[in-house]
Amino acid sequence: MKKIVFSQLNHFYTSLSFVLYHFFVFSLAGWFLIPFKIGYFKDIIAFGAFSLLFYFIFLIINSYKLRKWWLLISSFMLSTIVFIKIIFYYFYGVKITSSAVYVVLETNINEASEYLSTYLNNFIFVIFIITFLPVFYLLNNYFIRKNKSQFLDILLSFKPKSIRIKIIVVLLFFISISIIYINFRPENFLFAIAKSFKEYKETKKLLKNNLAKQESIVLTNVVGLEEPQTYVVIIGESTSKWHMQLYGYRRNTNPLLTEIKKNLIVFNDVITPDVHTITAIDKILTLSDAKNPYKKENGSVIQLANQAGFKTYWISNQKPVGYYESIPTLIGSAAKSKKFIATDNYNYDIYDESLLPFIEKALEEKGDKKIIFIHLIGTHVSYHKRYPKKYNVFKNEYKHLKFKNKKTIEYVNTYDNAVLYNDFIVRSIIDKVRGKDIKSYVLYFSDHGDEVFDTMDFIGHSSYHATKPMYEIPFILWLSDKYKKSNPTFLTINSILNRKYSLENFIHSFSEISNIKFDSLNLSKSIFNSNFMYRPRIIKKNKNYDSD
Repeated sequence: MKKIVFSQLNHFYTSLSFVLYHFFVFSLAGWFLIPFKIGYFKDIIAFGAFSLLFYFIFLIINSYKLRKWWLLISSFMLSTIVFIKIIFYYFYGVKITSSAVYVVLETNINEASEYLSTYLNNFIFVIFIITFLPVFYLLNNYFIRKNKSQFLDILLSFKPKSIRIKIIVVLLFFISISIIYINFRPENFLFAIAKSFKEYKETKKLLKNNLAKQESIVLTNVVGLEEPQTYVVIIGESTSKWHMQLYGYRRNTNPLLTEIKKNLIVFNDVITPDVHTITAIDKILTLSDAKNPYKKENGSVIQLANQAGFKTYWISNQKPVGYYESIPTLIGSAAKSKKFIATDNYNYDIYDESLLPFIEKALEEKGDKKIIFIHLIGTHVSYHKRYPKKYNVFKNEYKHLKFKNKKTIEYVNTYDNAVLYNDFIVRSIIDKVRGKDIKSYVLYFSDHGDEVFDTMDFIGHSSYHATKPMYEIPFILWLSDKYKKSNPTFLTINSILNRKYSLENFIHSFSEISNIKFDSLNLSKSIFNSNFMYRPRIIKKNKNYDSD
């Protein structure tokens, strides 16, 4: 009798230890990776309760075949969740949030592959092997050895025979769900993903209904000047002012723009409201801001230009995820003329110079009033794919590199080469507009920057790290002679170049410089206006960028 009881306990512990393998892996990894211990304990308790749900289901399944497949499915799901959670803590030091899910859902396959190639390292490979070890073990025994493992036989054969015990297992199952739902929903991966996905779909539907249309009911009494004028807004990608010669970087990454520096208005202290393209573009090009992201009643600068009588163009070198699915694409789709260079057969070998013929065509088309919005691929990772071979200029170690190793030297060089090529693109667009001899401006800024080993041992952008190179972006304006003559008092005070400004208020600056008025216009939010008022530059969750 004792032998039977001991055997049953042994089988019980064997099966339980296999199911809780992922819990032990996550607990160990989390101890070193999760920065706040209260958060650590909450996360492991939540994951432990979640793991037990799979075990309880396993116990009440009678069919041997179903038990085999449930064990494989549950092992795969737990392995995937643990792997994602550990990697997220490894890179960002926080649990997965709604904003992270938004970024993932807006990322196309090419971007994802580039992201993985940039961040893949030995640690990730080792964690992948460790977390998926039970899956490999089961696959080997199910399909290669075909259940010749004594351990697996013990695991699959153990199940409670008493009805009373099965009832207890079912009760424990529902108690675990209740505990997770009431106390640990933010820590539970599936709850967080489901909630974020629902919010994402609702937001996209809302944005599509408001921002994809050519006009907005929110923008009222829109008035523009009735005279010939052509304006160009260049939206860069991942370009930080920290790597630009115009802003004091000690490499010649802007030789062409530096050549015409006396004709440029270079603003020194402009930041992006967010460090991810989708969330930054939403705030920059619309009435949204940090306090009201994804506003229900919203309007964009493109809709504003449409209603002011301009023929609008959206020319993009970024691939849309479906025609209306990417948020920047959705906003750009309100333009009267749209061109997505990277829509067909996109393989990231298309450089931004591919946009130039379409920009030239837009400039040549009939129409006295035009605003051309250009969305560059800019210096998006992978940096070495952003420029032709002739721009592979920087090959040696940058003397002022903070973190010196083979990897950092290579990435800094490729990023600087991408910035150098971007300099050529922006200068080429300015030259094309200048050649038309019309009332015009060219305004260039980037959606966000990248950290390229400038302040920390990290590459790319993440709101969880939120370093200055990610937020501090170029904001550069070129004005034609005819524009200057028609606006003689415009930009006469040099001190405005040092104004602390966040691009979440860009719609007001855009309106002023484009000579557009509308009911909600607030010129104190325009960086160009003499009545400009400094406002706290809010990033993340109510954090003042200037308070540090």
